[in-house]
Amino acid sequence: MNKQEFLYQLEEGLIRLEESEKNQFILYYDELIEDYLEDGASEAEAVSKLGKPSKIASTILEEAFEEQRFQKKKRSPLMIVLLIIGFPLWGSILLTAILLILSAYIIIWCLPFTTGMFAVIGLGASIFSVCASFFAIQDGVYIAVTQMGISIFVLGLALLSGLATLNLANHFIKASKRFSGKIVGLFEGRGLSL
Repeated sequence: MNKQEFLYQLEEGLIRLEESEKNQFILYYDELIEDYLEDGASEAEAVSKLGKPSKIASTILEEAFEEQRFQKKKRSPLMIVLLIIGFPLWGSILLTAILLILSAYIIIWCLPFTTGMFAVIGLGASIFSVCASFFAIQDGVYIAVTQMGISIFVLGLALLSGLATLNLANHFIKASKRFSGKIVGLFEGRGLSL
């Protein structure tokens, strides 16, 4: 058996492993064969020194799945009891972290929300003021024209505020994505998963 046949049979035997783990073992045995070849052994001798690929694969799989069973056994009843007893501490810390993240999002979106609300309220107020300026003619034309001018000015500010809201929303969406990425990276960096 040559090196390629050995590695192929080993890879076939490790089919139940994840791709990254399988590649690590294949690379490891490839390097072992290369070491034997550098020491002067032929390819057939190097492969025979390692043993049968099926036995190697079964040993690797047994160890991998035994390790998984051992990891599952780590969640003992004592650990569960400690988690329940410690809930007031870790629960309050978790709630604090969630509220801090929520407050960061509120702060991020405060400015676009404010400009958006000014746009909506300004639009409503200017429409009402334009309609009311027709009734203000009773008090005098100059009052009606002044009210009409102010309502058009507020309408212009509302439209500018609406455009600013759209522009700010695009920037704040990007800021929210960056912030979310940093939060996820923080949890992934410590080995925690969301």
